[in-house]
Amino acid sequence: MAEQTIHIETALMPMFYKDFHCIMGACQDDCCDDGWRIEFNKKDYLAIKRAAEKAGLEEEVSQGMRRLREREHDGYYAEFVVNAKGRCAFHTSEGLCRLQLQCGPEVLPKVCQKFPRRKEYSPMGFEFSLSPACEGVLALLWDLPQGIDFLEEPLPRKDWRNSIPSSPAAARFAEIRSLCIDTLQERALRLPQRMLLMGVMLQGLRAADWEAEGALDRWLEHSAAMLADPSAASAALDRLTGQPEMCLCENLRVLLGISSGSRRELVSELCAAINADWKEERIDHFTINLGHYRELEAKLEELLGHSEYFFENLMVSIMFYEGFPRVDLPDNMWESYVGLCSLYSFYRFAAICGCDKEVSRERLFHVIVQASRALLHNRAGQAEIRKELFQNDSATLAHMAILLNG
Repeated sequence: MAEQTIHIETALMPMFYKDFHCIMGACQDDCCDDGWRIEFNKKDYLAIKRAAEKAGLEEEVSQGMRRLREREHDGYYAEFVVNAKGRCAFHTSEGLCRLQLQCGPEVLPKVCQKFPRRKEYSPMGFEFSLSPACEGVLALLWDLPQGIDFLEEPLPRKDWRNSIPSSPAAARFAEIRSLCIDTLQERALRLPQRMLLMGVMLQGLRAADWEAEGALDRWLEHSAAMLADPSAASAALDRLTGQPEMCLCENLRVLLGISSGSRRELVSELCAAINADWKEERIDHFTINLGHYRELEAKLEELLGHSEYFFENLMVSIMFYEGFPRVDLPDNMWESYVGLCSLYSFYRFAAICGCDKEVSRERLFHVIVQASRALLHNRAGQAEIRKELFQNDSATLAHMAILLNG
């Protein structure tokens, strides 16, 4: 591949990005009360100490922060202490931050100031995105029945960058990802069909010779033609059928993998929703009430107004947040697709099971937030799920159909 340079001079973000604000005490799953390790560097640590002295909070800060001598080689210097319930030492009973209230928002560590925001350079631009691990973000997605649009703005010159693509596909990342987003937003198809159509496209890209002249152009043209005829795509995709029991078993495995700490109660509730039972000596054997699961699924559909736009928005926002798809290598690209399908399958499974306790927007947001924090913000956990799928020869398009159509 002849070396080429991409000049990054623009910012790119979802249109709703600038509408985000922390809902503070109104949040049912605030990020200060979830058992997360809030770690930060030495600069943040010293800034908090100085501000605490001025505000008369020396004793609270000495008890509420802990040095991380074993993590200094990673750039982490200290963390906030959390209690047995996972609550940050500075979290008030009103759901607010004592440090912010008494010292101002600028004293908070960068991790607290940024969440759920992410800023990263990509071949498309300097990207501003939001994690669905925040209830405030989900509320924005809920209020966009027309779908997600994106905003492009010029960057200040000081933020301009030059990027050298890692592969021929990386040089065409903007076109590839735009096609993937357009596919997910093609409402002539059901959402699982859209994700499968994207899989068919990416499977073709994986098999193409990225170095061959015109190969990526031909792939883009062929994929655009498939998207332009959704009725033909629908007929072909319907042959990729689902297996509900297998899908539920796969997602129960994932659920059991996050059954620790503050999420243990939620995991127990979701398992009980479908009378899921398993033998400890045989983790591969489940007993599931599929009929009740279908009843709960109907309740979720009613809550969503028999529309898929919320889950569409959720997956599009995750694609953007995660920089999907990876296009450094063909196999890595397919692995990112498998991971996206696994996430969608689990989100929907958890949302359905969550309806057993309560059918409401608040309950749905709680389940999605917890699933996001357990998986989207757990790189090791995501990698383990993908690894198991590949080891079991389950990372195929046919198996993605099982996960998506369950």
